[in-house]
Amino acid sequence: MYDEFLAAIEERAKRFGPMRDANGHAKVHGECDDIVDIWLRIDGGKIRKGSFMTNGCGFSRKCCLMAVELAEGMTPEEALAMTQAQVLEATGPLPADHEHCAQLAADTVGLAVKNYLNPPEKRSLSQHFKNLLQGGHKS
Repeated sequence: MYDEFLAAIEERAKRFGPMRDANGHAKVHGECDDIVDIWLRIDGGKIRKGSFMTNGCGFSRKCCLMAVELAEGMTPEEALAMTQAQVLEATGPLPADHEHCAQLAADTVGLAVKNYLNPPEKRSLSQHFKNLLQGGHKS
């Protein structure tokens, strides 16, 4: 029993936090004020691994974990089509007022894949500060 508990903690830790070798990333601010970051490593036409961070509740963390686990092994196209229903099925029942956590997790996976397929323009730090000083709000 104790070994199973430790194994579960270790498995979750593998998927929590930024991933250095990620080539797909998204950060989404949900309507509920949860912020979700998802990192994906896509190689050979498959999602090889994923990780996440969220400032959300336990339900949000569970949905993010399940969405990342579901994405692993999928093609980018399959992950783009991930739905709230798939995440809810993987998590098991959630209180109705927390089902939006599954949508947020699925949406963030989808955006991470989109960012992999069409990477956003990278700006230098000086360009970022120049934009901020000029009153721009793009990050």
